[in-house]
Amino acid sequence: MKPWANKSLGLGVFGLLLVVCGLSLCSFWPTVFHQILQKGLALTPTSRSFGIWKDTSNLPPMRLHIYFFNWTNPQELRVHGKKPHFVQVGPYTFREIKQKNNITFHPENNTVSYFQRRSWNFDPEHSNGSLSDIIIHLNVVAVSAAHKIRYWDYSLQKSLSILLSGSDVHIKKTVEQLLFVGYEDNLLTMGKMLASDTEMPLYDRFGWFYMRNNSYEMEGLYNMETGVDDISKLGIMRKWNNRDTIKFYRSPCNIVEGSAGEFWPPGRTKDDIVLFSTDICRPLIYEYERTVSRLGIEGYRYVIDKKTLGNATRRRYPHEQAKYFEPTTTTEDFFAAEHTSDFTTEPPVTTTESPSSSEERSSEETDELPDDDPDVVNMGHCYCNGECTPSGLMNVSACRYDAPIFISLPHFYKSDPILLDQIEGLSPNEEHSFSITLEPITGIPLEVKAKFQINVLLQSSELVSLFEDVPKIYFPIFWFDFNVEINKEIASGLKQLLALPTVMLCTGIIMTLIGLCLICGVTLLYLVKRQRISSIIETAPEKPIDESLEKKSETVYMDKIAANEDANVRSDRRLYAKLY
Repeated sequence: MKPWANKSLGLGVFGLLLVVCGLSLCSFWPTVFHQILQKGLALTPTSRSFGIWKDTSNLPPMRLHIYFFNWTNPQELRVHGKKPHFVQVGPYTFREIKQKNNITFHPENNTVSYFQRRSWNFDPEHSNGSLSDIIIHLNVVAVSAAHKIRYWDYSLQKSLSILLSGSDVHIKKTVEQLLFVGYEDNLLTMGKMLASDTEMPLYDRFGWFYMRNNSYEMEGLYNMETGVDDISKLGIMRKWNNRDTIKFYRSPCNIVEGSAGEFWPPGRTKDDIVLFSTDICRPLIYEYERTVSRLGIEGYRYVIDKKTLGNATRRRYPHEQAKYFEPTTTTEDFFAAEHTSDFTTEPPVTTTESPSSSEERSSEETDELPDDDPDVVNMGHCYCNGECTPSGLMNVSACRYDAPIFISLPHFYKSDPILLDQIEGLSPNEEHSFSITLEPITGIPLEVKAKFQINVLLQSSELVSLFEDVPKIYFPIFWFDFNVEINKEIASGLKQLLALPTVMLCTGIIMTLIGLCLICGVTLLYLVKRQRISSIIETAPEKPIDESLEKKSETVYMDKIAANEDANVRSDRRLYAKLY
């Protein structure tokens, strides 16, 4: 075989390999990318995400901002026509660090269990005020005591009334006392003596974050999916405190479901997402709002809205036994449930929505579920704990020792206007929204704006004289703002990861084209060579044939011997050629 033929064959084989590899890359890049995500995002002791998840102390600072509502006119509480007036003070900023403890991986079901410790350190540089600032605050301990015993025996309620005879509805405490240090109150001790057979707080002081700073056990034991076997399950809560149901609520509203808050499965859509909050003891539904961009990366923004804040959120369970659920029911049947809302009885909210969002909501409102469907559960009534609240409030009293504590968005944003009509000094706006922005392909959070307001219900009591003739008001106490977003370094790495499918597809196309070009080139070269040889043969002139060339000749060397010489005697005679 000639050298040019060897080279052409080699180029042809190489081109064929490029075509096969290129087509394979074009066809199987989703599988390859999925495997990359599976390996990179799944939580294991050796994964890149494990160190960041275990301890955030080496990350850029995460800050918790707390704003108090200072009550400026407590003496006018019972004055007809006067409303409680509040002035927002702060922020009081704390650097937050999250650390995991007692981490135990369970390969048998691909979950991980752990305790979480959160520590807060005051950051005066980013604060507007000091921890020694005086705040006029509702007497939460007294209000909670009166609320807890409101259905108890007459004598017990009168005993509490006597104990509170020297107290006021309001108190004056420092920010430090109200948050982490706490303050003493005799009711915390006396309450146990009055009701030793009921569940009572174990604290000797009251503070909103008392005993929580640097505590590993206050948030309970988490158990969540690692995503090792199925990346679509990454970060999903399976159990809390070794239970897949919540003891504070009745079935089917007592399920543990949703993300633990730090990992979200990839492949996000514009459907609702669910987060399980141990602080509120319940799952929270976040609804898709719009698509936004963070550091050049597109993300889906989900917000807390009517499906969490409303009292008419209905949910269909996909089997016929929904009405027979018991508290011991496992959660396996609930994860496929769909969320649909009926807000025809909801009062208007105090926000201004864009036309597009209003159209989306109005179309959703028409999708009503029938009242007589036994599979439909009004999730808005799940957490009422005896009395449902105006929209915009979440009742968490069941998991807070029956204290009348209610959660809302800051400044009663997206709440029933009646809550704002009872007070003065609050101004809700879009900046008070609780939102989570996720990159849809990987599920990586781009930005989290966690914002909640703590409120306490004040209402009158006929037997406890301290609260006689007081108006029924949901008192705003404080709200917190915890913002986390990706930095430029993480965004750069994420962009590279997101560009990988395009790179793989383009690489496959280029490899295929180059391979086809090589094959076409070798084929064309072969055809050109063959055509050239044929042309030479066809165009060559015919020459006359020389007859002498056709004669065959043979030269034979002969020895001429003289007659008188002996044939057996060698001589030096020459040999003569003879032509035949």
